[in-house]
Amino acid sequence: MKRLKKTIPAAIIALLIAAVFVPGVSQAATTPYFVALNDTLLPYNDDTSPIISGGELFIHDRVLEGLGVFAIGSDDLGFVRLYRGTRYVDFYVARGVTLDQNGNTLFWPSPRRVGGRLYVPLRHVSEYLGLTYQVVDIPLDIIPDQQTQLVRVASDAIFNAQTLVGMNRNAIKAAYNDYFSPAQPPSPPIGEPAEPTPTPEPTPTYEDVTIHLSFFDISAGSAEAILDLLDIQTEPGFHSCFFVNKRDIAENPGIVRRIAGSGHTIGLWLEEGTFMEYLGASEVLFEAAKAKTVIISAGEGSEAAAAMAGGYGLIFWETAQSLVDYENQTLTAITEEIPREGGARRNLLFSCSESAASALPEVYSFLVANAFTVTRITETVEPILQLRVVNPEAAVRVP
Repeated sequence: MKRLKKTIPAAIIALLIAAVFVPGVSQAATTPYFVALNDTLLPYNDDTSPIISGGELFIHDRVLEGLGVFAIGSDDLGFVRLYRGTRYVDFYVARGVTLDQNGNTLFWPSPRRVGGRLYVPLRHVSEYLGLTYQVVDIPLDIIPDQQTQLVRVASDAIFNAQTLVGMNRNAIKAAYNDYFSPAQPPSPPIGEPAEPTPTPEPTPTYEDVTIHLSFFDISAGSAEAILDLLDIQTEPGFHSCFFVNKRDIAENPGIVRRIAGSGHTIGLWLEEGTFMEYLGASEVLFEAAKAKTVIISAGEGSEAAAAMAGGYGLIFWETAQSLVDYENQTLTAITEEIPREGGARRNLLFSCSESAASALPEVYSFLVANAFTVTRITETVEPILQLRVVNPEAAVRVP
């Protein structure tokens, strides 16, 4: 897929605030999870808490060291090996490929990157490395008004998981309260008046400002990583629109099927802007994913595509107006470009690049913290004629 014209200034967002992903498991799953290895309860913190994604339980790749499962390699390098004894499994994280020790492909869920940590599918890892695991409810008389669970992974345990919960009821309650209850300031000495606690400023909310997320160029190499991040964010409603062209679909049918199956919208990116090009891409899209769309966009062919759309009842999303060059701007300068006025709408368009994948957690963090309404482009949404194109290829200074 062609990039936008060189004469169009690029826009960039590259920030890294992991708050959207990491305050315990609460952002990735609604149920807090404690973890025990054999008969030992682990401390409850961000490093030990599993996450739920796509209905699968994922665990931090370093948590199982107490059971002799060790990780070598580096997620930054795109490769991590988990081994226990003479048995090992290799995760080629950047490529989304998992191999057993004989070089055979394992069709496991791809590892998840969350808050600088790598999470691997617990069920598959446990079975492959000779471990067992159980998930049991923690009784509400231990932690009232909040359903919590214990994940017990074992190689040589004495007690069953329910007994382990009962033995550690006080420790579980204390760990939960320490983690989720705000720290209380120390009491002043007797006879000295306590200083009044300042009233915190309320967090701003912009529910009446709508943000649309969209992506193009799924051949850029990080579409799978971006989809992994979107999977984690589906609970707050972070569905998006992916613009693909005929070549994208033919070369990456599996990604296109995953996009459609995950509830994201598919639009067609046209290079020439003709109706015949739309028909050709539509045919390939239906063959690959049994999906249809009347949403189109274009780079160099914008004028022709817009004119053609009006004559054939298609929906054209403009991507070449009101572009802002975010290069070398700070976080404050970038976020100031997102509207705050009631009823405003804005589209953020990313290429599926590695830089975009690393930038998304920060973008999400800002949008969630300020309670923007984030939604996908659909065939029933009126097009926005002024979009922001986010080009994450250049560096941004984060203060």
